[in-house]
Amino acid sequence: MSGHAQESSAEKRPSRPRNASATREALLKAARPLFARNGYEATTVNQVAQAAGFSPNLVTRYFGGKEGLFLAAMEARLNLESTLPGDVGDLGRRLADRIAGRWEQQGDGDPLLALMRSASSRPAALGAYLEQESTEPLTRAFIGWGYTEQQAADTANAIQSFVLGTVVTRRMLHSGAVAAASGPQLRAWMAEVLQRLIDGGAKSGSAGLPTS
Repeated sequence: MSGHAQESSAEKRPSRPRNASATREALLKAARPLFARNGYEATTVNQVAQAAGFSPNLVTRYFGGKEGLFLAAMEARLNLESTLPGDVGDLGRRLADRIAGRWEQQGDGDPLLALMRSASSRPAALGAYLEQESTEPLTRAFIGWGYTEQQAADTANAIQSFVLGTVVTRRMLHSGAVAAASGPQLRAWMAEVLQRLIDGGAKSGSAGLPTS
C-alpha cells in the first residue's frame, strides 16, 4: 500500500470518542490542589490543563473558562449533617474528629484552602460556602438543642471563626504550637476548645452578633 493510501486510510479512521465525564473530573482533580496552593489569581488555565494532560481549550469547553472551573472545583460538602446528631455535650469531639479527618483526607486539594487563598478576589464564594456548609446547619442544630436564635447564631459563628483561624495557622502559615501539634494532639485540643464554645454559647444571655 502506498504512503498516500495509508494516509487516506488514517484520515478516514474514526477518532476515539472522548469520555467527557472522565475528562471533566480529571480537570477538576488537577485544579483543586493548584487553587488550594496558589489561590485563584495565581492559578492559570494552562497550569490546570498541563497537570491534567489535556489541551487548555477543554477548560473552556467544559467549564466556560477559569471562573467556571474554580466554582465547579469548589463544589464540596462539609457534610456536618452526619456529625451533628447526638448529645450536644459531646459535639466538640465529634466536630474535631470530622474537621481533622477531612483535612487528612482532602490534603492539598481541600476546597476550603482554595477559597481562603482566593478570598481577596472571590470573597463571595468563600462567604456562600461557609454560610451553606457551616453556619446554617450549626445554627439549626443549636436551636434544636434549645438554644435561643441569638445563642445559636453566636455559637455557630464562634465555631466557624475558631476553625478558620486554625486553618490559617496550621495549614497556611505553618507556624506556632497549633502547626507543630501532632494529629492526636490537634484533635484533643480542638475538641476541648470547641466544647467550651458550645457550652458557653448555651449560657450566654447578652445580645451578640446580628441574626439573619
